[in-house]
Formats: sequence, C-alpha cells, structure tokens
Amino acid sequence: MPDHDARALLVEALDFFNDHPRFSLRRDRRRTSYELAARIDAFLAPDTAVYPIVAAARERWATAHMLRIDPDEQTVQRDGDGYWVRAWVRVDAAGLDEAGAAQIDRYASAFTALPEITRQVFMADLLGDEDFTAIAARLGITTHEVEQHIADALVAISRALDRR
Repeated sequence: MPDHDARALLVEALDFFNDHPRFSLRRDRRRTSYELAARIDAFLAPDTAVYPIVAAARERWATAHMLRIDPDEQTVQRDGDGYWVRAWVRVDAAGLDEAGAAQIDRYASAFTALPEITRQVFMADLLGDEDFTAIAARLGITTHEVEQHIADALVAISRALDRR
C-alpha cells in the first residue's frame, strides 16, 4: 500500500477512535482506543523538516491554477536526476462533460501552436514509452528541461481549453 494511502487509512481510523473514545480493542477488551489513537496521532504528526525539493516545487507552482502541492506532503521519490513530488491536477468539471468539436479544436490548435521541442517532449511523455531521463537523453536536454516543457504544454493547453 502506498504511503499516502496508508496515511489516509490511519487518519480514518483516528477519526473513528476520536468519535468512539472508549472503544474497546477486540483482542483485549480491557484496553480502550486511547493508547492506539495516541500512537496513530504521534505517527501522523507532521515532520518539522520539509524536503527542500517539496518547498521548491510549491514555490515554483504557487501561481499555477491547475496544480496544487498539499502543505503537509512529505513524500518524494527520486527518479534519475530528478524527483517526483505528489501534487493534484485541477480538472474543470464542465470540461469532463463537454467533449465537443470546439474543445477538440482548441486542444489541437494549442498543441499545434507549441514550440517544436515542447511538442516532441509532450508527445513522448503522453506515449509513456520513456521516462524523463530517456526523453532528455534522446533530445539532448536535461530532465529539468523535460519537466519544464511538459509544464509549458499543460499550461498552454489548459488555457486554450478554458477559453470559451
């Protein structure tokens, strides 16, 4: 189970214990949920140290209206010479119901308007056959540049799709 899912499960268990404070434990009916709830609470307490890469990602994406990095996020994953930072991508609910020709045209126009290198990076990422390191090596750029081109493509396409 991924760390994020395990934490969510523990939060749910802690909420249950807080709603039922004298809940007895199945194996030992003399024990109540207080001790277990305290252990879960201590485990879930936020670390004071924030990974520098998470802080940098939050700062970099602070003005992006389509991406959010949670303030309590503590999970990063190293990948080649970069890091994965967990984030949320915003999807306009109206856009989920609307797959009409006008939206498809806006997407195609935005994609066509991307600079050639950005389009190549974005397509390589969409195909999913290569990771960022492989894309960077093939195109002769850094993984940071790969990330930036993908972000630029997503922002440009998002703006085009948001136009009505």
